Amino acid sequence: MNYLSTRNKILVTATVIMSCIYVIWRTFFTIPFGHGPLAVTAGLALLIVELIGMFELAVHFYNMTRLEYPELPVVDEALYPDVDVFIATYNEPTSLLFKTINGCLNMDYPDRSKVHIHLCDDSNRPEMRDLAAHLGINYLTRTEHVHAKAGNLNNAMKHTSSPLIVTFDADMIPKHDFLTSCVPYFLTGEKIGFVQTPQSFYNPDQFQYNLYSENRIPNEQDYFYRDVQVGRNKSNSVIYGGTNTVLSRQALEDVGGFYTGSITEDFATGIEMQSKGYRCFATNKVLASGLAPGDLKSLIKQRQRWARGCIQTGKKMNLLFKKGLSFAQKLNYISSITYWYSGLKRLLYIMSPILFAVFGVLVVMYHSGDSCVLVADVSVDQHLPANVIRQYSDHQMDQCI
Repeated sequence: MNYLSTRNKILVTATVIMSCIYVIWRTFFTIPFGHGPLAVTAGLALLIVELIGMFELAVHFYNMTRLEYPELPVVDEALYPDVDVFIATYNEPTSLLFKTINGCLNMDYPDRSKVHIHLCDDSNRPEMRDLAAHLGINYLTRTEHVHAKAGNLNNAMKHTSSPLIVTFDADMIPKHDFLTSCVPYFLTGEKIGFVQTPQSFYNPDQFQYNLYSENRIPNEQDYFYRDVQVGRNKSNSVIYGGTNTVLSRQALEDVGGFYTGSITEDFATGIEMQSKGYRCFATNKVLASGLAPGDLKSLIKQRQRWARGCIQTGKKMNLLFKKGLSFAQKLNYISSITYWYSGLKRLLYIMSPILFAVFGVLVVMYHSGDSCVLVADVSVDQHLPANVIRQYSDHQMDQCI
């Protein structure tokens, strides 16, 4: 373990040093000034994209160099408080909700009478009311359907009173030890906002399915929830994922309930809690499983909502200047937002060598003593091979990449 730790530190240190040298070189010696406005614009755009990529890399390195796994406290079972379990639904079928409710009914708890399960139906469906009655749980609905899921959960808060709240999406089936693996964190006297557990899926995601790799590669969300999220424990910037989560009612009340100003109410609510000084944890233990998007259209729709919501939240909250967040928290959340611009970044990486090879527009250049070599852009993010396009032998010419 010491060898691996030392090796990783050396690799990270070497990467940081070389990246700093590269940034200095790129910034001061490679912008194609004097080759026209298009060349300068393209050169600066590529540099900005590379700097953003290095910023994201630095934040990721910081989080992953020393993972902090919260240790489950051992507490007296008599201290376990009442818990309200919110199952949010809008248009999901009865058969799906039956599985989720059944899983909730079978969760372990020292005193099961303290576990109050609520089916939060935001579409007033008679079949959902009947399902709740059949399974012996509470049915909650509302007449004014505003603020989508956040409004639905805030309505549920008005009709409940337990000090802890659990949120599940309609498809997420908890394991029997979900509560006993999460609730103890709230019983140590520390100011805890929420405990986030991984999102896991019992069906293959689109990548596993289409690559015939269900048994060879993990679900695409595994790395984020079981590694990246745990890495964010260090800076107290764990992202609230909206489901498979236990939250403090007091923390929610302190921030005005679930955030209604964004389509990703979970992302924004977590930020608000942390800005109020609440400690939030992520664990890597899978305690619930649900359904991954079943087709490409659903996957794209899901990711569009995540992207729009994260960017929208960043703009509304003005994260860089938000009071209550530490410098490390701000950097982590800004990195989470710039991630969703990866499409634009990749487009610039692709277009840079095309601009030079097809249109003769210099994007990157550097000075050579004796010659000028024109090559395709070498992208740090894409690891494109350098292809020598053309060589000159004029002492006065620039050497360009």
